[in-house]
Amino acid sequence: MIYLDDKPVAAPEGVTLLELLKLAGRDPALTAVTVDGKFVPRSDYKKLILPDKARVKARELLDGG
Repeated sequence: MIYLDDKPVAAPEGVTLLELLKLAGRDPALTAVTVDGKFVPRSDYKKLILPDKARVKARELLDGG
């Protein structure tokens, strides 16, 4: 089980952060993420495999100036 914004998410084993965001309907290009309290650079979303019980916090970035 993985937790996205404190809610349990049934995700397949070996799911990447990028896949999780897409499953949740989030736009990875506009989302800042921490996993277990550590910031994850967007360049790592595709290769970061989430371990069981990972706690993911995702925040949508606002566009504009």
